Amino acid sequence: SLRASLGDRLQQLTVFDRYVGPGLEIACKSLAIGLILQDVSRTLTDEDADQAVAAALIALARDCDAKLRG
Repeated sequence: SLRASLGDRLQQLTVFDRYVGPGLEIACKSLAIGLILQDVSRTLTDEDADQAVAAALIALARDCDAKLRG
């Protein structure tokens, strides 16, 4: 799960767009999500954020058969 892969740094997850229709395979949907990440002891770097996004993508692919569009 995302919570397990991102740990306590994941403060909030928001689904802000859902699309079903032309351009997607039948029975597929496109979701846009926002992740709010925060560390209680330090400011996160760009590298920290990039690693978190990579971990989230791996978890979504493994758990939901999701893939990044584009």
